[in-house]
Amino acid sequence: MIYERQFSLEQSKRIARAKEALGRLRANPTDGVAVMALYEACGRELQEVAVRHFGKNQLAKKAVLNLLVAVVSRARTCDLQTTWTKEWLVECADAEAKKLCAAVDAGRIGGRRTRGAM
Repeated sequence: MIYERQFSLEQSKRIARAKEALGRLRANPTDGVAVMALYEACGRELQEVAVRHFGKNQLAKKAVLNLLVAVVSRARTCDLQTTWTKEWLVECADAEAKKLCAAVDAGRIGGRRTRGAM
């Protein structure tokens, strides 16, 4: 029972930190401290999205930073009053991961054709 309370308290703190960081990024998208705070609060969720789309490999590790940049660049669209912070973040990261997957797949197909033609 104590463990559950501690977990929910820690989870609540992480959500509050993420919400604060997003609020700061809405006001100033170049706030590096807010970017780091957002990553510290939501890095695990970004990693989970990357692994879901790319598997457990080096590409997924690199994709996490792209997902973070996408979330930061879209911070202004997050309505902190009506949106669940983590859900918005995961949806945003998921949309970017789908775009990255499509680009990687297109690069692989195009790369194979180019090499085959030579």
